[in-house]
Amino acid sequence: MLTQSLGSIAPAAASSITPAALLAVGAGPFAGWAALLAIGLSVLIATAVNTFTRRMAAPGSLYSFAVQGIGPLPGFLTGCALLLGYAGIAVTCVAAAAHSLVQLVPVTLGPVLLPIALAAAALLVAGLVALVVVRGTGGLWPWLLAVEVVSTAAVVVAAAVLLADSAGMPAAPVELPRTDALGGLPASILVGVMVCASGFVGFESGTALGPEAKRPYLSVPRIVRWTPIVTGLVLLFSTIAQTAAFRVTGLDPAHTAQPLHDLLGAVGRPFWWAPVLDVVVAASFLACGIASVTALGRLLFAMGLEGVLPPRLGRVHRRYRTPVVALGAGLVLVGGIPVVALLAGVGARAVIDTAVGVGVLGYTLAYLGVSLAAPRFLRRIGEPAVGALVASWVAAGALGILIPIWAIYQIASGRWLALALTAGVLVVAATYLLATASRHPERVRSLGVFDATSALDVLPSDWASRREGPGPAA
Repeated sequence: MLTQSLGSIAPAAASSITPAALLAVGAGPFAGWAALLAIGLSVLIATAVNTFTRRMAAPGSLYSFAVQGIGPLPGFLTGCALLLGYAGIAVTCVAAAAHSLVQLVPVTLGPVLLPIALAAAALLVAGLVALVVVRGTGGLWPWLLAVEVVSTAAVVVAAAVLLADSAGMPAAPVELPRTDALGGLPASILVGVMVCASGFVGFESGTALGPEAKRPYLSVPRIVRWTPIVTGLVLLFSTIAQTAAFRVTGLDPAHTAQPLHDLLGAVGRPFWWAPVLDVVVAASFLACGIASVTALGRLLFAMGLEGVLPPRLGRVHRRYRTPVVALGAGLVLVGGIPVVALLAGVGARAVIDTAVGVGVLGYTLAYLGVSLAAPRFLRRIGEPAVGALVASWVAAGALGILIPIWAIYQIASGRWLALALTAGVLVVAATYLLATASRHPERVRSLGVFDATSALDVLPSDWASRREGPGPAA
């Protein structure tokens, strides 16, 4: 589960590209504060999520949790938003990994060969993801964890080198970009919080594997609590380093597809840094794609088992026991969208920007749903946990402010496609569930299936055996 959560975040990949996106929205010298606010927000969201992870386990993750708190329709929309989050980030990973791999080609590709090379690389990455997730990731988790640890360490070293080199260089005459799209710096910082949040969305995805864990009610809350803090600190350090480097080099963060790659060259580091970073970042994106598709498949599988989506999605592979139909449906989108777009000549940066926009909106809407669900769930079960209530309401209030600002920024910047796709999917999802409720109300009543806790799950084994009493007769 730790590897699943880390893989969904992809701290190496996120820390290499997110700071430049943060600077591009105009946060400027306040970029570090935006990153700190994003870490604080993620901790509040984690507290809301853990309201449920301590009491239930479900492959539907936040979808199942939200249904228990705010009912079938809002819960289903939360699940659909989470599907968009998983799919958007997975598409981002495929396109970004393909872009990093193409950078390793020693010759310059022309306008005809470049789209073909990018599409071929995206197809290769999607094929690797498919091979891993269909066969099952059980035996690969240690290797994927090692990939993330090594990749993150490489990015941290690169950020430290940038910070050290920048300290001895004079500031460039070109200032960091500022934006007036939202009326000034305060709004830009709030947009920056959403940009930073995109760097560690998915920290909760380990909850999708909760039913497969031995003691999920102990391990999952710890992973959900600490993963965003640790990865957020890595992102904060990379943000500080890249802010200093952009200031002294004069590079434009809005027009660099590989910030660490370009900044290390701008400060005079030897050429061999570039391919090393390309490899580790591509590996991190690949691990993120595997984790995102795994979580996407589990969520589709849960919805198929409940009957709210076609029951065929609830089928598993006879040999590998993985939700092969649900994974296949997810892989068609995750692999097909970037391949087709890149072959059509759409730039890798445009594909990544749109996919990230969909992913961030999907994840944050899902976080809003679970933050609203937690207080109602606690009230319903009669457990007035004051800390969780306060954290959930603050998180919901913050997201209620940030999401509209993010949407307005997307429109003002001409990036309306991600917003339109997200809104369109949620409207269709709401219409579909209302139609299903009128024809098959029993399917709607079955939403949000979960496993409940027992004393054996949360207490030491000798205490639990005394509380549970003797088992049933053989």
